[in-house]
Amino acid sequence: MTRKERMLAAMRRRPVDRVPFSAYNLFPYAGSGHAEDPTYAPLLSKIEQCAGAFAKISVLPPAHGLIRQRPGLLDRRIEGVGDARVRRTILHTPEGDLTETMSMPEGKPARLVKPFITSDADIECILSLPYDPPEVDIMRAREFHVSAGDRAVMGIAFAEPMSAVAGLFDFDDFRERCMTDLPAVQRMEDWAFERCSEDLRRIVAACHGLDCVLHTDGPEICTPPAMSPSLFGRLVTPYLSKLTEIIHGGGLLCGIHCHGRVREIFPEILKTGADLLEPIEPPDQGDIKLAELMQQAEGRIGLMGYLQDQDLYTAPPGRMTRKVEEIARVVNGRTGYILSPTGTPFERPCPEIYARNYLEWLDAADRIFNG
Repeated sequence: MTRKERMLAAMRRRPVDRVPFSAYNLFPYAGSGHAEDPTYAPLLSKIEQCAGAFAKISVLPPAHGLIRQRPGLLDRRIEGVGDARVRRTILHTPEGDLTETMSMPEGKPARLVKPFITSDADIECILSLPYDPPEVDIMRAREFHVSAGDRAVMGIAFAEPMSAVAGLFDFDDFRERCMTDLPAVQRMEDWAFERCSEDLRRIVAACHGLDCVLHTDGPEICTPPAMSPSLFGRLVTPYLSKLTEIIHGGGLLCGIHCHGRVREIFPEILKTGADLLEPIEPPDQGDIKLAELMQQAEGRIGLMGYLQDQDLYTAPPGRMTRKVEEIARVVNGRTGYILSPTGTPFERPCPEIYARNYLEWLDAADRIFNG
């Protein structure tokens, strides 16, 4: 089997000739954001030699989801400099203008200061927006498809209603509304579902013939301790199940991106019919061990991850090898699992400890699974 065939077979819970292992959004093929940094060159070379890759490729403009970034709908402007730098976005709706303010200090993470929705009246403004079809552009996806050949699988994002709606609020306000006025939240989700499902149909049609997984990252915000597990069954499962049917109807795979604790929501994840859950995290970041999760998942959903990304930045020599050996003993020839880190490398330049540990886990996986 090729690396791509092996990864896709594991996602489909079909037999594999060996356990697949994969880099997570770190790849040496077309569209790589790390190829321009020479400090990542040894890692990219090793991945090309022996590992699969899971690469997230976008086919929609940056402002995808429910609101399109086009003239006449959105106006954006940057104000201030240094730590006082902010971005204001004005959304023109039939019921009036809404404003979102982001703090964007130079060289530091952005932070939401004011969301679009702060009142019931703002909700009505959002609901007055007509549907605005997205422009799906698969040029980058096709370039990656050709460049990576049989060595990697693409992940292409789609929006689902719960996170699309939550993103219009301050998150604490959204959680409070879920507890005090759930019907209003579900009304917004019903409105959002019509748009998300039509967006998804267009993505599925454009991606026909590509070996890819359509994935959503929304469900991870509806997990403990941020939100009650019972809300997952109300706000995520019914909608995501229908979106999964659209994806399967187009002959593609559906993935759920969800960091953190999944033990209490895993039964709901299984109900969605999705093919892949990634990136599963070991305790203490996660709350369920691999052996137990594989037992529950067997034949029902593929799993990817369990090599904690944070460990790559701090672990002493030898620890990553032991981690891979422990995982190999648990997997023990079964299918439905892909070994990978739980996150995308984000530091520039690549830290020396990270590079050492990344090469160590790749060497260990190559020896154990390919040897």
